[in-house]
Amino acid sequence: MSPQSIWYAEQVNLEALFISNPSLETEFEARKKVIKKGNYIYLPEEVSNKIYFILNGKVKIGTFRDNEKEIVTAILQTGDVFSEMSILGEKIRKDFAISTTDCTLVAFTKSELNVLMKNHSALSILMMRIMNERVIEMEDRLESLIFKDSRTRILEFLISRIEKSGQRIGYEWVLRNFITHQDIASLTSTSRQTVTMILNDLRNNNIIQFDRKRLLVRDLDKLKSSVNK
Repeated sequence: MSPQSIWYAEQVNLEALFISNPSLETEFEARKKVIKKGNYIYLPEEVSNKIYFILNGKVKIGTFRDNEKEIVTAILQTGDVFSEMSILGEKIRKDFAISTTDCTLVAFTKSELNVLMKNHSALSILMMRIMNERVIEMEDRLESLIFKDSRTRILEFLISRIEKSGQRIGYEWVLRNFITHQDIASLTSTSRQTVTMILNDLRNNNIIQFDRKRLLVRDLDKLKSSVNK
């Protein structure tokens, strides 16, 4: 299992799905909705009755704990699917979803999605794959939490983000819209202080450079080799 699978299920290639299923594309187009940056898509305690496909943009998933402290559990982007628990029997939401950029989403109720899956076998296969990946993802995250130290979890998270969302420029990789140290800590079950210490150490060794807007990896192979040190 690659490091990417620890943190994210594989992105959905909707374009390939639409090529062989034009009527399915029509169904998606009819339900497109733009969510402005910073708007909540749903909140805890709301009825859980829709599953969402991200056509464009980024979405943060999280929970509120201890006097409404925000705990981030996932940061998703174009091609990702979320709120799949709504079709697995969840009645009331336990988490929130908020747009971190302007987003274009498509939402289906459980009954709507069931009809589409009956009419489009490719979508049914896709949804089964997504559910299977979610189970594997949770198992891998639990294994990582139990058997890997904080440093390893943080490094593997950085690598997975770069490989999934980074842009290669020569020998370097750039990840734009870099998330906060606190978000990384939440996603890796570590502390913000530990994240900051490890990122500064990587910067001092000229492996990465970063600011609030981007992460630059100067040598991805060197970053990967540092995981086991």
